[in-house]
Amino acid sequence: MPNKRSAYLTIDDSPCEHTEALADFLHERQIPALLFVRGAFMEQNPKAIEYAIQKGLVIGNHSYAHKPAGEMEPQEWADDLEKCDHLIDAAYARCDVDRPGKYYRFPYIDRGDGVRVERIFADGDTAEIVENNKTSILQQYLKDQGFTQPFKNMPAGYPSHAVDCLFTYTSGDWMLTDRHKGKWEYKSVEDLKRRIDEDENLQSKGPHVLLMHDQSDIHAEACALIDYFYQQGFEFLDF
Repeated sequence: MPNKRSAYLTIDDSPCEHTEALADFLHERQIPALLFVRGAFMEQNPKAIEYAIQKGLVIGNHSYAHKPAGEMEPQEWADDLEKCDHLIDAAYARCDVDRPGKYYRFPYIDRGDGVRVERIFADGDTAEIVENNKTSILQQYLKDQGFTQPFKNMPAGYPSHAVDCLFTYTSGDWMLTDRHKGKWEYKSVEDLKRRIDEDENLQSKGPHVLLMHDQSDIHAEACALIDYFYQQGFEFLDF
């Protein structure tokens, strides 16, 4: 019997019209998850995030406007982050739940250098985590504001020194959105399941950090992929 694989489930771009259904789906399976919210979406649908908090999901910051950090000056980026963070604090307060930690994920995993790391991984390549003057400024700001990573006991090679939340495997579920479908090698849930099976890094015990998306036109597809990880025996770790 192989060692059981473990993973942290992280989900970007919440909320959407299906977020409450996603929270129920995860709660029924007792799968912990970290939802990275977009502030502009949260303003439009705050009740969905309150519902997710009440279901035990953890809320992280995915920016307000979802603009690549490489296209922003540091102060503009910080203002955007803070705008989203105030909304998260308010949601926890309305739910009378203590916020468990402050977690941030850059949109597109552009950490300020203009490189969209998630897209590189989606193509099957690996990307260097770049450290330059601008990325160092943003990392220091996150540290000063109390942001951390919640992932513990990560394998060697994972940049645990980073303050922002990275990932080790992107599901590619966004390739099935109306905007992207047909433009990538993977065109169906079955294609993405095959991608999971063939990924060499996923064969290790982990922990892995899985990246999914909470978007209205791929709700069923994202749930199917989460279920597939579940069926393959992945243990989902708490935050």
